[in-house]
Amino acid sequence: MLLSLFSPAYPVGSFAYSHGLESAIADGAVTCADDLTDWLADVLRHGTGRTDAILLARAARAPETAAEVSALAEALAPSLERHTETMAQGAAFARVTAAVHGTDPGPLAFPAAVGAASAALDLPLGDTVAAYLHAFAANLVSAAVRLVPLGQTDGQAVLASLFPVIDAAAADALQADPDDLGGFAPGADLAAMHHETKTVRLFRT
Repeated sequence: MLLSLFSPAYPVGSFAYSHGLESAIADGAVTCADDLTDWLADVLRHGTGRTDAILLARAARAPETAAEVSALAEALAPSLERHTETMAQGAAFARVTAAVHGTDPGPLAFPAAVGAASAALDLPLGDTVAAYLHAFAANLVSAAVRLVPLGQTDGQAVLASLFPVIDAAAADALQADPDDLGGFAPGADLAAMHHETKTVRLFRT
């Protein structure tokens, strides 16, 4: 089931979001595979990847707090586009998962919606967090393949190099509690803010 929930074919609209990467590439901060690897590793270790993983784990372990976790995810979004990204994907995930699997968490921020659904479907939490982070990274690699541009093979090599980072971020999230929330990825946050001002954009964020 995890392969289905986090497949690119699962219709949550992730392909429309670059998480500020479009702006970073346009501004010359990410120009090659090595740049992309470093950028995504920082986002996974210190930015939204880490934060979402902790929030997902919290919602999965205590699904009755999913609305509270969602509100926290909204509060932690550093820009309008980041807020749109998490809320739109979360609403789509909740809607599709309700229709296909019978869960009904309601419209929540993306990590809260995934956490609540994973609890309802009795999915293994560690694997769910890792799959979520892998899908997040894979989507951004796909965006970079088109934007830099990178070859498909280079893109897959970048993703493979991030597997240990993803596994470590997932493991850390399982050990964290809400007091551990917080990160520091200012380059990614500023890129997301800058993206809002661009007149020509391929991605929504």
